[in-house]
Parts: sequence; structure tokens; C-alpha cells
Amino acid sequence: MASQFKRVKVKGGIEALRKRVETPGTVDAGIIDAGKHKSGDDTVAEIGYKHEFGIGVPERSFMRSTVHAKKKATISLQKKLLIQIIRGTMKVEAGLGLLGEFMSDAIRRKIVAINTPANSPQTIKAKGSSNPLIDTGQMKNSITYEVNR
Repeated sequence: MASQFKRVKVKGGIEALRKRVETPGTVDAGIIDAGKHKSGDDTVAEIGYKHEFGIGVPERSFMRSTVHAKKKATISLQKKLLIQIIRGTMKVEAGLGLLGEFMSDAIRRKIVAINTPANSPQTIKAKGSSNPLIDTGQMKNSITYEVNR
């Protein structure tokens, strides 16, 4: 019976591999400390929260729905990055940064793509746009990521 394992050359040997995989980290993607929204007293994060969960406005999930829609692609990317980290051709921080950029970009694209529930005719007239989640662009432009080590 042929072996199911493939031998992989690891930069720095087993001790370097141990150090790389022992170094945990996470990445957050979304609205991270973006300050006050231009429209009033709420922060950008509060505006995003209200839209995400439908607090006082129709629910227009742009984060949870993106995480759900991109689950398979995210897992695939994680596997590819992990292989590079194990081989020693990528640092953990760089891999987490690529994951953060992938999710941030996907969330921004979702904000642009959302068109339901539609704005009321009065809202469209007041802001001059039919995109429910874009008025000034501040919330979309506040989507970023943060690597935590």
C-alpha cells in the first residue's frame, strides 16, 4: 500500500516549524475604530450595526452575509496560506493580513452590491442615490482589518 503522506521540505527544520505553528494569531475584519459618522452623533460602527441587524432601519446584512457567502473561499485560502506558513515561505502575520484583506474587500463589495430592501423614494431623493448602504461612502471606506498577535 502506497503512503498517503507527502514529504514536504520545511524551511529551518522541525524546530522552526514548531515555532511557526506555536505562534497563534487572529484577524478581525469590519468596521474597526472608525470614529464618528459624518451624519450625526453615531459612530460609523453604530451605523453599521444598525444596518447589519435592522435596528431602526430595514436589515441589510453586509458582514454576516459575506462571511456566509465566502465560507468555502475563505477555508480554501486558509489552507493555501497555512501550507506556505508550514513550509516557511510566509510569516503568520502576512497570512493573517491576506485573510483580512480578502474579507475586507468582500465586505466592501457586498456593501456596493446590496440593493434590497430598497430605499424609500423619499430617501433616494434626499441622498441622490438608490444604494441602501452608501450615502457618503464613509462606512464602506471604513471597512478594514486588524491582525492580532
